[in-house]
Amino acid sequence: MERRDFSWSVSRHDTFESCRRKYYYSYYAAQEDAEIARLKRLSALPLWAGSVVHETIEAFLKERDAMPAEAEQKAIAEAAVHERMKADWHDSEAGSERFRLFEHEYEQEVSADDKKLAVATVRRCLRAFFRSAVLAEAFAAGRANWLSLEDLIGFELEGVPVFLRMDLAFRSRSGQVVIVDWKTGRSEGRFNAVQLAGYALYAAEQGWVARAEEIETELAYLAVPRHVRRRVSADMLAGARSFVVKSAARMRALLADPARNEARIDDFARIDRPQRCRRCNFRRLCFPRAEALVTAEARA
Repeated sequence: MERRDFSWSVSRHDTFESCRRKYYYSYYAAQEDAEIARLKRLSALPLWAGSVVHETIEAFLKERDAMPAEAEQKAIAEAAVHERMKADWHDSEAGSERFRLFEHEYEQEVSADDKKLAVATVRRCLRAFFRSAVLAEAFAAGRANWLSLEDLIGFELEGVPVFLRMDLAFRSRSGQVVIVDWKTGRSEGRFNAVQLAGYALYAAEQGWVARAEEIETELAYLAVPRHVRRRVSADMLAGARSFVVKSAARMRALLADPARNEARIDDFARIDRPQRCRRCNFRRLCFPRAEALVTAEARA
């Protein structure tokens, strides 16, 4: 596979901070080894539920210009559960290349309660999405004022390409640019603020606003539900710029050849934290003997 140029994203930073070896596998080895790339794509139950919610929302927003009746809202949620999730589950059990759950890959038992929780999360999040004030606000603004919808956006900071996926951005009736990030978790992630500031940086770079204060960001926690809207400031944008540049410098400092974006596995230390490692997609690469023992016990 062709070596890609270095770039920065929130997920890349998160992976780097959680485990250097996982970062190496995700952003370097996965480009050259098909099996490592396959392991990278594994999705655990909570991530799966989140993906179903996000993709259902994306499809809905790309097709609709107005709020559907309550009966149709329910039908959309039920289709996500009975069609999408059922197909994913069957593919995962069959070892499909299209979709594979972490739990199936590592032969972990999935209880009926665990499955019900994933399904309930999807239903609850989609119900909260349709009832959210920000969705009504976006429809009231009109599609002509939507600036971004599930777009992979990119810009440069001091020579570093930065990539982010923006859920929804629109210009409200009051003239503010509102950037929305749908969340299926119940609490604020470690780098949510940085992610939102990155969106705001992009909005400023695109000339959507003249001043940072004309941007508002909203974290929409659909599972709770809870909505956190904040006004952006110039200081926030400056802090985000500094954060990204410093984070990228730490990543590149471990490269064998920064100019060519080449890395060596030995330069990316493996952590040894059982609770975290047990849930890592790459655990059999780091602990092959232990993995073989666990697999043998599961099959006995």
